[in-house]
Amino acid sequence: MRAITIGMILAISASACSGAGTVAPASEPASAPAAASKATPAQATVTIGQVGGVSDAAIYIGQAKGYFAEQGIRLESTLFTTAALMVAPLIRGDIMVGGGASGAGLFNAIRTGAAVRIVADKGNLNPGHGYEAILVRSAVADQIKGPKDLRGRSIALSARDITPEVTLDAYLRTGGLTIKDVNVVVIPHAQMIAGFQTGAIDAGLPIEPYVSVILDSGFAKLLVRDDAVTPGHQTAVVFYSDQFAKQHDLAVRFMVAYLKGARFYADAFEKGDAAKQAEAIDILAKATKFDAALLAKVTMPGIDPNGRVNVKSLGEVQDYLVAKGTQGGPIDLVKVVDLSFADEAVKLLGAYK
Repeated sequence: MRAITIGMILAISASACSGAGTVAPASEPASAPAAASKATPAQATVTIGQVGGVSDAAIYIGQAKGYFAEQGIRLESTLFTTAALMVAPLIRGDIMVGGGASGAGLFNAIRTGAAVRIVADKGNLNPGHGYEAILVRSAVADQIKGPKDLRGRSIALSARDITPEVTLDAYLRTGGLTIKDVNVVVIPHAQMIAGFQTGAIDAGLPIEPYVSVILDSGFAKLLVRDDAVTPGHQTAVVFYSDQFAKQHDLAVRFMVAYLKGARFYADAFEKGDAAKQAEAIDILAKATKFDAALLAKVTMPGIDPNGRVNVKSLGEVQDYLVAKGTQGGPIDLVKVVDLSFADEAVKLLGAYK
């Protein structure tokens, strides 16, 4: 197996961090299929915030397969280390679309008047899709066999007050602990490998493909996949700025392209279409700069091919944040989760079964 070096991971991390302030045009392949039999849609550039992980698969596939080009859309992508950092640019209008874990930053902004809408699923923990995991440092793995053994340990999250923290707290509670009984440190996913190597952290909750990279390094071992802790958890979502949502035709066209990417992904990883799976892995390898052989073995997130969002799960995240005090009060998720764009896209595409 090809070795994945720490230097390579840190280089990718540095690139992602520097990209948070720089918009880079997303390239479309020269061979992108054209919708020759249909009226050419109005051309538009859509700016989007991404975290650059495998839960961006539907976007990457949509670009590579020309689904966005079919809709007259050229994507300009900005990389962020966490979705929490997308909220302010989204509100300012610096980006039109974002994608990542929901949390206090997003919910508090909406609560105080920010017009942001959750519009589709981007990553879930349906059974078999534990693309997030709790890893423990190999040097102390024999001391950490379950949640109660994490008391007082340093545990890495990519950000505070987002959905993975809720999963961590849920796991700790099965051992009689809460998030208050551990030392949470914030480290980007790509840098967690260094934290395990140096002993700066005892545990961490990375996402794929970093989970597999860290396990391959030997610096950490798997404690539990997160789909075993919070099955069905809504970990990542697509959100629109209100300004973009009001460009109704464009917002629907974006969703059509996105769901076509999600359906290709579902064919590949849910239905097991070998040819599509190989193509999807190749697309992800080129987009994320990770080795295709590595991506072929990672645990992939669930991505709903009809864009459906687990609102109950988002409600559980909100309940946690309000009880903790980092969210000032509850918001009406019925008003925040707007699946009308996905519904219109499904009408145009037909329901995926």
